[in-house]
Amino acid sequence: MTIVEFDRKSPLIVVPVTIKYENKILKFDFAVDTGASISLIDMGVMSRMGYHKKNCIGTMQTITASKTETAYEFKIDNIYAIGLTKRNFNVIARSLPVGLGIDGLLGLNFFKNKELIIDFKLSEIRIK
Repeated sequence: MTIVEFDRKSPLIVVPVTIKYENKILKFDFAVDTGASISLIDMGVMSRMGYHKKNCIGTMQTITASKTETAYEFKIDNIYAIGLTKRNFNVIARSLPVGLGIDGLLGLNFFKNKELIIDFKLSEIRIK
């Protein structure tokens, strides 16, 4: 079991995420989003890593609080968070609202086949 603490005063549950791209190891802050079916990375972050819209493997329409937006689907070589490593992992990319202070969202596809416990009393996430 892996345990990661989070700041209970923050409006989002934010966890550190590491993405390996080519020979680089990049560190980011992602929010845990159990309302998202697929993990999402801000398009600006994807561009800085070397991924571009023209190289996406597909597109899909996503529904935000205020509109429907096109998201671009990519396959990430290696992503690590909360003790889990995913290889050849599908994510979508689109712009996140400015001011959120995060680089992406860990959606349900990241936690598939795992036990995810979010303990607000102890301010920790446990993965089995």
